[in-house]
Amino acid sequence: MKLELKITDEHGNEHLYNVVRSSSDEPKNLNDFILEALSISEDKRQLPFLTQCPNGLEVHPSIKMKFENYGSSLLGDKLEAMMVTWRD
Repeated sequence: MKLELKITDEHGNEHLYNVVRSSSDEPKNLNDFILEALSISEDKRQLPFLTQCPNGLEVHPSIKMKFENYGSSLLGDKLEAMMVTWRD
């Protein structure tokens, strides 16, 4: 499945995004998550989006980059994954 999104920002600039589902032999990726989220009815997508922590705390999630050995792009470490986290 492939989805093309054209988004117009507040300044009138258009941005084109291609969202393509990963193959069955690949790990699930952010595109898969986006497509899954878009399959939820529009009224439900308006609800708050929360992550539940192991201690029961509910927070708004953030998307972060995960580098090898929990390093940093400033150190030239290799980006290995995108992750959803409870921290800002």
